[in-house]
Amino acid sequence: MWKWISIAIIVVILLVLAILLSRIRLKLDIAKHDNDDRAHLEIRFLYGMIKINYDIPAILITGLKKGLLYRLDRNKNIHKTDASVDSGNIDAEKIKQFIHDIRVLLKGTNALHRWLRHTLAHVTMSKMEWSTNISLADAAYTATSTGILWGLKTTLIGFATSFVRVDCIPKLFVVPYWVDRLRFTTTLTCEANMSLGYLIFSMLTLAYRIWRVPGGPEAWKRVFSKKTEDPQATSES
Repeated sequence: MWKWISIAIIVVILLVLAILLSRIRLKLDIAKHDNDDRAHLEIRFLYGMIKINYDIPAILITGLKKGLLYRLDRNKNIHKTDASVDSGNIDAEKIKQFIHDIRVLLKGTNALHRWLRHTLAHVTMSKMEWSTNISLADAAYTATSTGILWGLKTTLIGFATSFVRVDCIPKLFVVPYWVDRLRFTTTLTCEANMSLGYLIFSMLTLAYRIWRVPGGPEAWKRVFSKKTEDPQATSES
């Protein structure tokens, strides 16, 4: 009997080790072709046995007064709702509220920025491809915008790679369209992975940092409960 108990314990330990040593893999695909915006996030873990798909809201610029208009098709998302399409606008008030919520979370967590940097340091980027085509209907403006886009891309990639590990050579392309009309297309594919065991450890560390701050759990609950209630309020109105 003790022999079978020992075997069972060894099997359980091996399974736990296999889970902790596995990696969670993220794949982000963003495509914008003129007025067609699509962004998709795929999450795979436990050696690909579990896969989660999430469609990120498409952002449309509608003007400074109206802000940014977002539209999200929820049919493929893990958290489906009664409404298959959700839309709204991101104006100055929502941006101020977002900044306020970030400050609340920072105050409600012991060294949240340090935790975030340590967590991102264990993320490995395995693929980065970013291609952009642009035309401003004028050859001189198009050539200038091409150079500006090159600078922006290299700056953004350099900033991102200062936080995560890079196990690939980022492929960046900026191609001008020599046509007499405005046109902008871009596609971005990014793949990254992280140890599932460290992710679990990081979440436990975050929970500990929150509990160390007086009123920390209440601050997080207040911020995220408000975010879950807002869509219901807008749908009822």
